[in-house]
Amino acid sequence: MSQDDNHTRSTRRRILAAMGSGTVVGLAGCSTGGDGTETDGDGGGGDDGTPTPTSEDIDPDNVETGEFVASAGANPGTFDPTVITDATSNSTIGAFSYDRLVAPLFDLSEFRGELATDWSVDGSTYTFQLREGVTFHTGKEMTAEDVAFSIERTRGTANGSDVAWIESTNVLGDYEIELQAPEPHAPYLTNLSAVPILPSDVDGVSTSPGEDDFTFTEESIGTGPFVLDEFSAEDRVVFTPYEDYWYDGDDYPSTAPWDQVTIRVITEQVTQEEAMASGELDMIDNAAPFELQQWEGQTGTVVADSAVGFDFLSYPVQVSPYSNNKFRRGLTKLIPRAEIIDAIFGGRATGLAGPISPGLGAYFDAEREQELIEEYVAENQEEAVSLIEEALDEEGIEPPFEMSLITNVNRTRERWMEVIQQSFDDTDVLSAELDVRSFDDLVPFLLDPEGAAQSSDVVGIGWTGGSDPNGHVEGLLASDNHVPDGFNWNLYESEEMDQLISEGQTTVGVEDRRPIYDDIQELVADDLPQANMWTAQKIDVVNADAVNDVTNWQPHPNSSNRYDTLYSPHLDQVTYPPQ
Repeated sequence: MSQDDNHTRSTRRRILAAMGSGTVVGLAGCSTGGDGTETDGDGGGGDDGTPTPTSEDIDPDNVETGEFVASAGANPGTFDPTVITDATSNSTIGAFSYDRLVAPLFDLSEFRGELATDWSVDGSTYTFQLREGVTFHTGKEMTAEDVAFSIERTRGTANGSDVAWIESTNVLGDYEIELQAPEPHAPYLTNLSAVPILPSDVDGVSTSPGEDDFTFTEESIGTGPFVLDEFSAEDRVVFTPYEDYWYDGDDYPSTAPWDQVTIRVITEQVTQEEAMASGELDMIDNAAPFELQQWEGQTGTVVADSAVGFDFLSYPVQVSPYSNNKFRRGLTKLIPRAEIIDAIFGGRATGLAGPISPGLGAYFDAEREQELIEEYVAENQEEAVSLIEEALDEEGIEPPFEMSLITNVNRTRERWMEVIQQSFDDTDVLSAELDVRSFDDLVPFLLDPEGAAQSSDVVGIGWTGGSDPNGHVEGLLASDNHVPDGFNWNLYESEEMDQLISEGQTTVGVEDRRPIYDDIQELVADDLPQANMWTAQKIDVVNADAVNDVTNWQPHPNSSNRYDTLYSPHLDQVTYPPQ
């Protein structure tokens, strides 16, 4: 398959998912993500009535620059891009300062080269031509040796599945590298779009990140469009443009049109909204969907679009009574899915029975999904209590069974977790409590083999997913992705699931892959290692006065790339300051 084959323009996500496009997957600290783009309020324009210049009107060689301030709901968990496992870290340091070989367009319809200019596939051999003249922030030129180094550096980390399919790397020249796999790997572009390229010659940076002696919080060493300028823990991360960025196209500026981008760490959702309302922030991506009316006539303009991520509950399937399928099924049937979507998300979410969301286009069958919901997970309190009673009896446990639910600080997520906790607690067979932790505390607990893997806690969290179906299942459900080698913290094991995931990875072509993921959907809904609940719209609130044209603002469907709309010229996405 040639690059051109991959670049066949088709429409939006329906085809895209077919090609296995995607991007970084990981834990989502914030919810929200639906269908169609919605822009409310003032679309910009001068106070004197002068029409706002559109992006097409702006001379890329003569651009007014400015500063942009956004918020993050958590401190970046790490500044080492290779070991990033959460959306906050990737959307800031990971996306601003580090490039990959390839990246998907915002509408996920195709991949474009980032550090690669071209690629081809011959059976299970993947050959990439690299962009010449690209320099790291260290000043060194990027070559194929750095790509090989970065792939090896990813092995053995929680993100190891992104490169596990690569048997060997062969450097064919400074600007050409060959990746050899034992068999065809359908989501190869998805996986490579998640592998950051680092220089191979920096003291203290090795192919074993856990043994490194390098302070990533003091400087960035990638090839990305922004350089890390300042990091103050629990306060802010500041970026400035990389003046030698590789982009040399004619349509957009060769460096980012922002003098400075500041990401303020504000963990409380209501505090973010207050800062936005007072004009301290130019953008938040964590507004409560049940209170969007507050932005009418205010500083913020609501911009919404579809997302690929989803929210779910993970059950500790190795621990009694959760090891009993009847218990998991009973808990799941107590969840008032439709009520939550209506009351908390204002209808801006789609109910799910499995991990394949509508953003996956060709792989999502709405009719079949509804059948799965009705058959396996729809709310039915009488049946739920009966199943739980039967399971507790089989496990020798006297009701009420005391259980703990955990989630992270996030007003929307806390609210729906409270509804679920209350639904459990209102029965005579369960006594449920809710434990809310900071995202910074929760993620290490989930990924520690001595943490969630050894507990009996039910975890409510989000997953960014990516736009290839493999990204929605492998990390969370494959048995070789038990923590710390992946994100399978409830230690779920299923030979049938492992076989289906493997078939999905090695089968090329949408029509051939689709039935495999249909089977995975049904297996998840039936076996219930996790209760998949919904995919919600991605909602940004943007200060229209802080950008040239707020109608040009595009929420990324993957929250791991939430700020990419500021400057991604190779993806035709650049937001300008007021001109």
